[in-house]
Amino acid sequence: MKDQSYLPPEAKAYTAFLAWLDEGKKVWSIFDEEGVPVPSTLKRALSDVNSSSKNQVRRTPVREPEKPEMPPQAHEDWLWIEVKDASLRTLVLAILNEGKSLPIKDIIKRVKQIDPNANEGSIYNIGSQEEKMQKTDEGWWRLQDGVEAPILFKNHIWAPADLFQKQDLAAFRRMAVRHLLAISSDGLQIMQVYRQLKDADWLRTPKSKDLIKADLLIMKKEKRVKTLGHSKKWTLINKVS
Repeated sequence: MKDQSYLPPEAKAYTAFLAWLDEGKKVWSIFDEEGVPVPSTLKRALSDVNSSSKNQVRRTPVREPEKPEMPPQAHEDWLWIEVKDASLRTLVLAILNEGKSLPIKDIIKRVKQIDPNANEGSIYNIGSQEEKMQKTDEGWWRLQDGVEAPILFKNHIWAPADLFQKQDLAAFRRMAVRHLLAISSDGLQIMQVYRQLKDADWLRTPKSKDLIKADLLIMKKEKRVKTLGHSKKWTLINKVS
């Protein structure tokens, strides 16, 4: 540190204060970049400075992707996923939510029409373990009276976020990542994707840098996204979200 003995006391104090602010901003940036919540004490100390800073860049939240046709029962804050991306449990509940009691063989047939690789044993296990379902006297399956369940409508399954499984929420988040890449002309790095999606209030799923990275790697195996050379940027293989 430079010799500041020649400075008057007031100048020394302000110099130290500005240096402290600069370090605080750097610490805040590290928390932000790593996707870790900023400690409340640091927020309180720097909130006035950050809010009044003329150089602060305000990110515009990513707009919500265009929704497919909604079922009449759905609310505006419901999430949707493609039927083929649904977890087995969600798919079975959505099939039964059409209002019919069905024999297990018919449920298996419906599921395999959507996912030919679905394991029949896993479907049986859902029937024996799922508290929202019950067997009729004929041995058929139905939903318990009054329970909430996902809705199968055309090629999508709709539900409030809390009715979806972790796998379903991941599918919705990956759709959001593809949507963002589709509207980004030059590709985006993982941290850029995370920063732009973390404040999107329509993306009601878990969000972190590590989850985004895992999503991109999975979609790379599915040949839906790719990296751009050595830039560490990601883009869609086909510009269709």
